[in-house]
Amino acid sequence: MNAEKRKQILQRLMLAVWAMVTLVLVFCLVLLMNEMTKRGRDPFAAIAPAPAAEAPSPIAAQDRIRADAMATTREIVCYFGTGDGRALSPETHAIEFSDSTVENCRRALKALIAGPRDILAPVLPATAQVRALYLLEEGELVVDFSRELLSEHARFKSAALEALMVYAVVNTLTQPALQAPSDMTVRRVRFLFEGSPPQEIFPAHLDLSEPVAPDARWVEQTAQDALSHG
Repeated sequence: MNAEKRKQILQRLMLAVWAMVTLVLVFCLVLLMNEMTKRGRDPFAAIAPAPAAEAPSPIAAQDRIRADAMATTREIVCYFGTGDGRALSPETHAIEFSDSTVENCRRALKALIAGPRDILAPVLPATAQVRALYLLEEGELVVDFSRELLSEHARFKSAALEALMVYAVVNTLTQPALQAPSDMTVRRVRFLFEGSPPQEIFPAHLDLSEPVAPDARWVEQTAQDALSHG
């Protein structure tokens, strides 16, 4: 037997082995598919291309952004002085709402210090700073102001201006809109200045040695009626 014949026989043998292996693999695949079908599984699911993710519509995306913004901001009422300086009038402001009543009150005080948008008069000097803020049991909120608040109001020595400042702060901070779900309601506000209560009547007329409760009588009656029916 020459080399050419041996080569041909070897090639035929290799083709036969390849055909046999292929036949066995096909047979095993058929058995596997049959078993998966019996178990209620789709044998082609593993090799099927994954469906393309549906892109959100622009309207749905805008609605989601708007809902997120509404969930993190809230409209509150800040009280400022009327033009004649005799009463308080409410003005709505939007603050970033958090899960902390103290932090919400801090943001409300920031809005009070920034002042009103329209014709109302500010009740706190722009130089005032809140040194500390904490909520005690039974809903007593302690607000520690910097000395600028004392020096500013000491210049006027007006009982009306002092009362407007005090009740603008108290009426603003005790509103339910500032309460976080897990915290208690602010019922009264205790004033501190540079970490201590005022040593004498503030600065000339009001006694702030005890916490102050809200008083709607300082709010302009027409504004109070509009707020009650809003």
